Amino acid sequence: MGNSVKIRELKQLIGAHNPDIIFLSETKMNGNDFRRLQNKCRLQNGLTVNSEGQSGGVALMWKEGTNVSIQSYSKHHIDSIVNLENNKIMRVTGLYGHANPSLRNNSWDILRRVGDSVREDWVVGRDFNAILNDAKKEGGRTGVRAQMHDFKAVMDDLELVDIKPDSGWFTWVNNRSGGGLVKERIDRFLSSVSLVENFPFIATKVVRQTQSDHDAILLDLWGRRPRDYPNDHRLCFKFDLCWAGDREAKTIIDSAWNRGDTEYGEKIERVRSVLGHWQGRSMEK
Repeated sequence: MGNSVKIRELKQLIGAHNPDIIFLSETKMNGNDFRRLQNKCRLQNGLTVNSEGQSGGVALMWKEGTNVSIQSYSKHHIDSIVNLENNKIMRVTGLYGHANPSLRNNSWDILRRVGDSVREDWVVGRDFNAILNDAKKEGGRTGVRAQMHDFKAVMDDLELVDIKPDSGWFTWVNNRSGGGLVKERIDRFLSSVSLVENFPFIATKVVRQTQSDHDAILLDLWGRRPRDYPNDHRLCFKFDLCWAGDREAKTIIDSAWNRGDTEYGEKIERVRSVLGHWQGRSMEK
C-alpha cells in the first residue's frame, strides 16, 4: 500500500462504496505508513499489524461512528465485534491465509480458535489463499485435493457457508509463473448460518483493482433488499416454528432441501425462496 497509485485506487473505492469497515491484507506497511494511509483515506480509526520486511501485514480501518471492538489479532488475522443498529452485534474477522501450503493449516487453526469464542452472527473475509474446488480456478495446475478438503472441513466444523458474489467471480489473476494466465477465487466471505438467516438480503461483489493481482470484495448486509421492502409482506419471510407441524410446509422443505447436491448455503437459500412463495400464497387465501 506504499504505492501512491494503489492508495489513490483505494480512495476511489472508498468514495464509490462508502464502506463502514475495511480489512487490508499483505499491506507491506508499518505503523507510520498506516497512519499516513489513514490520513489520506480520512479514516482515523483502525489497527495495523506490521509487515515483516516487504511481505505480509494486515490492517483494519473503520469510519467514524462505527462501533468496533478488537478481540484478537496476529500476523494473519484481526478479529472484532461490531455493534449494529437496534443493539445487534456481529463478529467480523479479517483473515490473511498462509501462502505456503505447508503452513495453511495454521490459518485454519486461527479460525478455529476465534470460532471457539464466537457467540454472535459471524462473517469472515478476505484472502484465504485457498480454493474450495477446481470450479473456482481457471488455468494453472489443478488444486491439491487434500488442501481443498481441509478448507471444507474447517467450514463444516465452524458451520460457515460461502457467500457467492453477485458480480464478478475470480478475485486473483496472475501470470508470474510463466505458465499462462491463472485465475482463482481465493478471496471471499464466509458467514455463520445465523447471519444469513438474520440478513436474508446479504450480498457480495467483486470490484476489479488495476494496481493489484487481488480484486476487492465487498459485503453489503442489505445488498439484495428490494426497494419496497419491508412493505410487501411476501418479502418479509421468517420461518415460523408452527410450520414444522404443517404437512404441506414439511413437504416443500423436504423437496427443496434434497433437490440436487449443492452447498449448504444454497440449500438454505432454496428453502427460503420456496417457503417465501408458499407463505405469500397462504396469506393471500
